[in-house]
Amino acid sequence: MKRNRFFTGLLLITGIISLFAYLVYHFFLPSLYTPVFPYILGFFFLVNSIFFIVFHRIYRPDNNRFIRQFMIWFGVKFLIYLTSALVVLLLFRQEALNIAVAFMVLYLIYTGYEVLWLTSLVKRKEHK
Repeated sequence: MKRNRFFTGLLLITGIISLFAYLVYHFFLPSLYTPVFPYILGFFFLVNSIFFIVFHRIYRPDNNRFIRQFMIWFGVKFLIYLTSALVVLLLFRQEALNIAVAFMVLYLIYTGYEVLWLTSLVKRKEHK
């Protein structure tokens, strides 16, 4: 049940980002649009969905074990993002700055959402 709320929120954030990006790229900064952006957005949605399931499954009341596993998986996720960004940047060198900014902004938004959600999950499970 709680997982569904996470995915609903993730879909909502993705929809808001899509709408905002469309408005900005279409009306204000059309020269900065990169055709790779929708794929990057989908990639972030997919990776965050998978890793939320992983984080949700590894959570245990034993905080030391959870923190250790969380940091390992968080590092793996960061390496996936970093490797993906480098590959995309190398493939589309002419749009490198736009792609790098898109990756950075999306990383901050999606990671912020995930951290807020996981913090509330930990607090809820501690009170039970």
